[in-house]
Amino acid sequence: MAFTILHTRLVDRGTPLTADCLRVADGRILAIGGPDIARPDDVLVDGTGTTLLPGLIDAHVHLAPGSTQLAATYGVTTQLDMFSMPEVIAAETPRSAFFTSSIGATAPGGHPTIAFPPLPYVTGPDDAKRFVADRIAEGADYLKLIYDDGAGAGMSMPTLDAPTVQALTSEAHAHGLTVVAHVSTAAAAVEAVECGVDVLAHAPSDLMSPADIEAVAGVAVIATLGIVDGFNGPSGRLPLLDEPELMARMPARWRRVLDGQSRRWMPPQPPDGAGARANTLALLRAGVRILAGTDAPNPGLVFGASLHKELVHLVRAGLSPADALVAATSAPAEVFKLTDRGRLTVGARADLLLVDGDPLVDITATQRIRQVWVGGEAPAPYAGTATELATIHFLGETTERIVSTLKKLWPGLPSPEDVRREDGELLGRVVPVAGGWLPTTVFGAALGPVSDRDAAVDVLEKEGLASLTETWWARTDGPDWHEAVLMEAQPDRVRLRWKDPLRDQPAAGQWYDVIDIDLSRQPLPT
Repeated sequence: MAFTILHTRLVDRGTPLTADCLRVADGRILAIGGPDIARPDDVLVDGTGTTLLPGLIDAHVHLAPGSTQLAATYGVTTQLDMFSMPEVIAAETPRSAFFTSSIGATAPGGHPTIAFPPLPYVTGPDDAKRFVADRIAEGADYLKLIYDDGAGAGMSMPTLDAPTVQALTSEAHAHGLTVVAHVSTAAAAVEAVECGVDVLAHAPSDLMSPADIEAVAGVAVIATLGIVDGFNGPSGRLPLLDEPELMARMPARWRRVLDGQSRRWMPPQPPDGAGARANTLALLRAGVRILAGTDAPNPGLVFGASLHKELVHLVRAGLSPADALVAATSAPAEVFKLTDRGRLTVGARADLLLVDGDPLVDITATQRIRQVWVGGEAPAPYAGTATELATIHFLGETTERIVSTLKKLWPGLPSPEDVRREDGELLGRVVPVAGGWLPTTVFGAALGPVSDRDAAVDVLEKEGLASLTETWWARTDGPDWHEAVLMEAQPDRVRLRWKDPLRDQPAAGQWYDVIDIDLSRQPLPT
């Protein structure tokens, strides 16, 4: 399809161009100029009042089935995967929408072992040649390694030593691969750079000294400031839920995922990200290339949507809106040698994001998405598809694996508990959340307010089964709540009958997967 976007603000490398029209054909940008570049058969797109950006690049994700499709609905047309298993990579499409490190190099039992099935480890420098060769055979575009002993999170865990990092880096460079090192502290950042790595994943959380900044000035840094969005904000829920423009595009199933993550246990004092923000600004001022990345799908982070929040975090740290846009477009493209994207130039891929307003003045304008093109075409449908279900099920399986491992490592870690009647009948669960314990039904709906554990158990013993016979309020994809009667309830699905006599439905009711329906004892604000 050939089309021309007319009378828009064109922003390339964070700078507005003098031209205001752009023509696309055969998936590429063919011309930039005035209205005369349009051809008679072109579809014309009126861009009055808009800004056209290159498709955004998220420089730090971990792939999941369908993640590229979800990201594209938010104008994030390229993702840089920083540690995934080969089978996940092989199943993800389209391959032109992401690049990957495949399996990252980590020590036996090191980060992020708990999130993955069994994987090959690196035990010392002698393993470097084989490890790099195996990643290349898997189709890796660059090498990721983990240099983190847990000190940044007040933990202790195995990590690679400096000679091994140096051996991996040298071997990867011999094959023309860029090397990305996961670090969490200033000391680790300096040591990794001394070993020759090219990119640091994560701005350190502890404040870097001027000497530290000078020591790492030759590399790029993927800031991932939005990690703090994994913890509830002032509203008592995850920050992404309080972004109306982003939530308007959020599939209903993903909103339910975020709702559930808002109710998980969190530490009493979550990180505020102040150190990482200060480091990011200091690094930028020292000439370090800052890249925008999210680390999705960690809790509170959603493919595509969270990159727009990351831009806000970068500006909050002191970067200009132009700096933030560069961090999500041309900078990652140049650092990772992606020569066909990240720019509005003739010949580049037509990965484009059209937004209302001017993000050079107000960075939140990137959230007011009017249209997205991926290779000159509209993104593939995602919401409500089997692909979306596959993403969410994959995320659930990963979360269960992490929680199970954490419970073994820290038996006292608060975790959901079943509450049963004397005869063994399941009454529901009490779930540790921020501020206490939440009593929930067998299918996860809240039965009462957050309180201490004994009070939450008492609610379930009194109301756990009785509540199932009451009238419930339910909604599926739309914003409106409707009265319904529960016919049967299981942990992962419910059978209900709507009370509206005019509604077309089976006499025995209809089964709904829990991920496809909201249930409440009273209608909630939309």
